[in-house]
Amino acid sequence: MKILTRKEILNNAIQLVQRAVSIKNPLPILAGIKFETRENQVLLTATDLDIGIRCSFPAEVIMQGTTVLPARYICELVKKLPDLPVIIESDPASGSATVQYGQSETRINGYPPEEFPELPLPEGIYNFTLPGELLKEIIRQVIFATGTDENRPVFMGVLFEINGNELQVVATDTYRLAWRRVILENCGETAINLIIPGKTLNELSRIIGSNEQIEVTVTKNQILFVYGNVWLISRLIEGSFPKYKQVIPQNHILRARLKTRELLDATERASLLAREKSPVIKLTIGENKLVVSAYSEAGRVHEELDVYQEGEALQIAFNAHYLGDVLKVIGSEEIIIELTGPLSPGIIKPVGDNEYLSLLLPVRLREE
Repeated sequence: MKILTRKEILNNAIQLVQRAVSIKNPLPILAGIKFETRENQVLLTATDLDIGIRCSFPAEVIMQGTTVLPARYICELVKKLPDLPVIIESDPASGSATVQYGQSETRINGYPPEEFPELPLPEGIYNFTLPGELLKEIIRQVIFATGTDENRPVFMGVLFEINGNELQVVATDTYRLAWRRVILENCGETAINLIIPGKTLNELSRIIGSNEQIEVTVTKNQILFVYGNVWLISRLIEGSFPKYKQVIPQNHILRARLKTRELLDATERASLLAREKSPVIKLTIGENKLVVSAYSEAGRVHEELDVYQEGEALQIAFNAHYLGDVLKVIGSEEIIIELTGPLSPGIIKPVGDNEYLSLLLPVRLREE
């Protein structure tokens, strides 16, 4: 293989695919990035066997071929190259590749290309498209509620539930839940449930552009996202997602409307004086006031916010970090808080928007 390309183009492609490189996998080949030539372009591939990212970029292909280079070295080398044309030439006999730039060159020892796992693009049983900006927003609004317990993989994923043209996206770690609904265009009468790893969606959100149309292809055990010259393939999580609709309260005894930023700022200040290992803050709502309070050995905080209140007065406590996570992503100047009791889940949603909500389990209050 011998190619000629620009440093900037090469660097952008390498930085993108290296997100799928395996860091701790026992297979050494998975620490590499595969280079494959095509007519007037080069295809880069990286995978950790859970996620695979593929990207093509334009290049002058002087000689066809394939090579696999260690991501650790090729990433850092290309990033630090001068802004000059770059020639990469691989030697099939030794498995090494020479990177030439100006009057200088660096030789990197590679891996046997035949050991790199195949990453075939799946043919789907279901397809739909989403604007990149919308998909990034959906991910941002639900991903914080995924779990981290590897013994419960279902909670480490995000449910995509499709019924006809309606897509519902849900994440929960059993302490909190985030739900988003979207209407899909040009979709048939299909009913399908799939659980996408949170890790996959995090990486997808980082690499997709806001102005791109994202093509989504679903198979029995994989999902493929395509935009422009980039492909991201991921396995799906097997298992049954919990029946989330059963835990969302349908009624409330208190409804309060207030400004998102005011509650977020008060929550963050109160969390500074909340107990470090259990950052609990108390919300007391009554007479169109919301009092945010917290106490610990470090001190106490007491803040009053104006709210528009419907229903009876109520006191409830939440994990300050969990409440802050919701307020940061809700995307609305004002929010509605609906409560059914001091020990029942609370609902937080944007004003005038029925397409998103977040649920938080309360913390049992102790006597101060």
